[in-house]
Amino acid sequence: MILGDELRELPGPQHDGGPDTAADLRKMALHLETAAVLEMKARRTTDPAQVATLRRRAEQRRRQAARLRARLAASGAAVPGPVRSR
Repeated sequence: MILGDELRELPGPQHDGGPDTAADLRKMALHLETAAVLEMKARRTTDPAQVATLRRRAEQRRRQAARLRARLAASGAAVPGPVRSR
């Protein structure tokens, strides 16, 4: 056996890794990616009303991702923490 090859247990509650968990992880990633795209569009546009709308929508997607992360963390499927992708 080589040092570092030993098995390590993950701390905290264990999760089943079922289809709901995978779907929630995909949704969380989609929300974060969408928020990043909306922010990029907001930086490129010159219309102040559109900038405000795009940033508001980006923040909504980040909040949705944060809720999903909190639910996943409670079940042991994700690391708790802030979701920021700016």
